[in-house]
Amino acid sequence: MGTADLKLGTIILPRNESPKAISRLTEFEWYHKIDSPSDLVTPEIDDLLLKAQQIFQSIDDVVKNMGIPLTVGIMEILFKGTVIKKKDFEIDEIEEMIEQIKKEAPSVIEKPAKLLEDAASTRRSIEEYNALKDTLEIIRKMNIDLSGFGLMKYFFTNLFVINSADFDEISRSLEGVTIYKYDLENKEKSAILVISDNQDYDKVLKVLRSFNSTTFKIPEGFPQIPSEAYNLAESKVKELTEKLSSIKKELGKIAKKSRRDILSLHEKALVAKDVLETLRKPGGTKNFAVIQGFIPQKMEAEFTKSTKQWMSIVEDITDPKLKEEIPTLFDNKKFVKTFEVITKSQGIPKAGEPDPTPMIALMWPIFYGLMFADMGHGLLLMALGLLFKLKGQGEVSRWGMLIAISGASAAIAGVGAGEMFGFHLDHMGPFEGLLEEGGALHSVSWIVGILSVAELTFEQVINILKVSLFIGIVHLVWAMVLRVIRSIKEGHKLVAFTEAIPNITLYGGIVVIMMCAIGSQYDVMNMYSKVHTEAVPWVTVFLGDWAQVWIVTRIAVVIVIASMVMMMVGGVMHAKKHPEDGADPASVIMEVLLGKTVESLAHTISYARLGIMLLVHAALLLTVNNAFASLGGASSGAAMAMIIGGNLGIMMIEGLIVYIQSLRLHLYEFFTKWYVGGSEPFRQIRPELIYNQFIWKRK
Repeated sequence: MGTADLKLGTIILPRNESPKAISRLTEFEWYHKIDSPSDLVTPEIDDLLLKAQQIFQSIDDVVKNMGIPLTVGIMEILFKGTVIKKKDFEIDEIEEMIEQIKKEAPSVIEKPAKLLEDAASTRRSIEEYNALKDTLEIIRKMNIDLSGFGLMKYFFTNLFVINSADFDEISRSLEGVTIYKYDLENKEKSAILVISDNQDYDKVLKVLRSFNSTTFKIPEGFPQIPSEAYNLAESKVKELTEKLSSIKKELGKIAKKSRRDILSLHEKALVAKDVLETLRKPGGTKNFAVIQGFIPQKMEAEFTKSTKQWMSIVEDITDPKLKEEIPTLFDNKKFVKTFEVITKSQGIPKAGEPDPTPMIALMWPIFYGLMFADMGHGLLLMALGLLFKLKGQGEVSRWGMLIAISGASAAIAGVGAGEMFGFHLDHMGPFEGLLEEGGALHSVSWIVGILSVAELTFEQVINILKVSLFIGIVHLVWAMVLRVIRSIKEGHKLVAFTEAIPNITLYGGIVVIMMCAIGSQYDVMNMYSKVHTEAVPWVTVFLGDWAQVWIVTRIAVVIVIASMVMMMVGGVMHAKKHPEDGADPASVIMEVLLGKTVESLAHTISYARLGIMLLVHAALLLTVNNAFASLGGASSGAAMAMIIGGNLGIMMIEGLIVYIQSLRLHLYEFFTKWYVGGSEPFRQIRPELIYNQFIWKRK
């Protein structure tokens, strides 16, 4: 669990055999190539790379221009149920792979490529005819005879079509020249009528030529009478627009029919290109190549087997420079693996740093379940997550599993809260008979409603908040303990023993005082008095009956004061040892007195959101259900619309808010206290395959 131990895998081989080594490493897959400073060229690899890049580019252009998404989107999965299954692809050597792609490409992309080229050409023609039509429209309205334009005895007059954005610059460049601007239907283009002295003739042409504009003429093959030319241009635009629409329909059919083949081909070409780019410059000498990379320790035997035809060495990483470059490879069980997306959002753990993913896997379902506790909503959310998990690809599938686990935890917590769509679970249809005495589930019926929010009474609210704060305390202490471990591992023992450990005892003391205040019925000023013999919430449960409010208060106050003194001493010592940090003794003392104590209270109270979100969820459902009853219940259409719409709205809004709050409690309350992260992730030699299943031939 956590992160995998890595070793250094080195291959030494004749340089001209590098492509074969690339094939074997692509098959092995779990190889993180170490960049080599070598500038030595390997012609065999460069030739293959050039081919792969050209093939990929041609396929990528088709995919982009057809507007085919590289992965199936969430909305498409949800409303269309689209699934694209993987294609088997037999492969042995990288050269063979590129040749196969080259042979396969024409049958898949040749037709759409021609259609796309035709569509682009048609669009250009439409733009040209539209520009001509717009300009002729102006000439027609102005009743201009173009045959009289050009260089006359005293004046130069002509019409030009320019980019609208260039007009101001042209005006400045042709200061003193008369220019009339006419807006065209295409807002990006404008027509200008220029009238100048003959002396300015060259200047006008030169300036307008620099803006890619020449004198307007009715093209050859068109009637030279503006009104007739306009009608012909209009008919051409209509004809070409119909042609473009027909091409788009044809492309749409091809995209629908051949989407899997196109995306499969695109992925294969991408893998070939990426693998060759990654391994393009192996180190070594002119004749011998040296390829080095990190491999998982548990795959040492497999790596040796894959590269046995050359000199292959696997060793521990001892080089200090390489130790700094060690990437992080997660090695978690399937359930825990789902939560790696949360860890990655905060940064990859560094070498030697604990992987927080298993901790998130434990706490996330508790947080989400408690805040969203409803069996009905939880099961619907789980079904949605499983849909994305089973039909989604890559990240969508991983997030789908996270949603499914969150929904399952909400459903389980819903049993504990005794709620299903806001109704009491033990009074719903078949459950009532199963849970009552003599029913099949009577033995476990005590679980239903163990943390009830059915009536939203003061006692229920207090119980929920107590549970929330207890979970928060466990989470925060866990983070603080990890900070102590990190400080000791990094050799900062002074910080560990004078700041990190006293911070835990200070926090514990403040939390216990808070519990004592609750136990004494909030008689804060007299908690220490022997008259307060009440039990302390949570504390008495763990320590026994002797732990009464008055004695626990006195012990906790002593611990708090001792912890604060220790932290002040440690802070002052650190400030003297590291004056560059800019901390002086006075600021250290103030930070401990005010900062640390207030922080302890604030961070703990932050976890009250667990209970508050549950209460909000229950209150919203109670409101919807009361409205349902008042509108006439199941016999009324308006009531049914209210309860279905209300439940869907609450699920969407609350589900998102609860996700944000769960994330916040991890990122701001947990990670900030101990986690550094920032490591480089382990990069497999080839990207994750979505549309292909590589089958490697065994010789």
